Amino acid sequence: MLHSRKLQGFAALFFSVILLDSCQKDIADQTQEIESARARTKTSLTAVQQLGKQIFFDARLSEPVGVQACASCHAPQVGFSGFSDIPVGGAAAAQGFKRGFVAGIGEGAPAGAFGRRKPPSAAYATFSPNLSYVAADLQFAGGLFWDGRATGARMGMPAAEQAQGPFLADKEQNHPNPEAVLAKLRNNRAYIALWQAAYGTPDINISTAASIQDSYDKLGYAIAEYEGSAEVNQFSSKWDAYKAGRVTLTAQELEGQRLFLNEGGCRACHNSTGGNKNRPFQAGELFTDFTYHNIGLPFNVNNPGGNAAPDPGLGGFLATAANPQWRTMAAQEMGKFKTPTLRNVGKAQRFMHNGALRTLEEVVHFYNTRDVFGAGINGTPWGTPEYIPTMDRQHVGSLGLTAPQEAAIVAFLRTLDDGYTGVTQ
Repeated sequence: MLHSRKLQGFAALFFSVILLDSCQKDIADQTQEIESARARTKTSLTAVQQLGKQIFFDARLSEPVGVQACASCHAPQVGFSGFSDIPVGGAAAAQGFKRGFVAGIGEGAPAGAFGRRKPPSAAYATFSPNLSYVAADLQFAGGLFWDGRATGARMGMPAAEQAQGPFLADKEQNHPNPEAVLAKLRNNRAYIALWQAAYGTPDINISTAASIQDSYDKLGYAIAEYEGSAEVNQFSSKWDAYKAGRVTLTAQELEGQRLFLNEGGCRACHNSTGGNKNRPFQAGELFTDFTYHNIGLPFNVNNPGGNAAPDPGLGGFLATAANPQWRTMAAQEMGKFKTPTLRNVGKAQRFMHNGALRTLEEVVHFYNTRDVFGAGINGTPWGTPEYIPTMDRQHVGSLGLTAPQEAAIVAFLRTLDDGYTGVTQ
């Protein structure tokens, strides 16, 4: 199986340091530095990863054609996540974009089409296990999408299942069915050559329903293989260099790390040490335990996808899941969303599933003061939580951190961004 090959390859890729790829087609005007990095890393990818990379950056794979690729919402320069605000319409085109962003929510291939969730980062996503209920911890873990609906149950890899979704979503790449996506690949000689190099078959078979499914699964695996490569998962942050003994952290960064592990309580969810939240950080830390939480976020009042009702998150998916036991657990999981990795968090332009928080400073201040009367940002109190019944009241709300302590945590979080060169920024 492809995903088995991928998992075996992680050990070799885990600590590789390769510079960032650039967008092609739909995200224009990338810097010369990133373009040079792309050329240097091209030969390091396997044939399957090369195929997945080409698909990932190809804006022709949308309807209308030529306006949206995977990279439109998972852009390398912002940590393989989305942007904050890019004007829609002609103003977006003037800036080199075919579609815009409003308050962190990306515009789909059909002009004016918006969902209600911010794109999560595609970097480090391939480490997520299949969605399961961990009885020992009384919580769900794994899966992809904010609500976990890419469970991995069918394909054995959540990232491959997630990769298939946007092509068919009417507010994303907007194809009517998998065959329409595959037909575009099949009518392109370059893709035929890439497909043959990756899979050893001279054609992209769409002759029967079964062959369409098989070929569409190969597409999903190829994208996931690329997302699992060292070109995306670089482990090249200042913190990685610190763990390898190549650099020291500043006093503020070290204090932020200490607060992260202790008074801030961040370690409760942003750890990857097998549930042992007291163990020191390990090299290769993912800064997520893949679980789901409701931190009491307010609505994003500028969400173009609307705020008509609270977003049910994981609970909404579980309510319609094929697993009957999961359906009975839906109510207790309403309003909960996937804990993201904190790697590259300093590159992000909006935060949380709905884009409600605009800066990393806002994020830390929200965790610290959500339940403090009158607290907020720039004189505006935090809004009413989007979904109240399942809110986390243990790790979020009134942590008692001072302003310098908040700043220290932010400084530490910024050491997690890939691309550290040893030069003070």
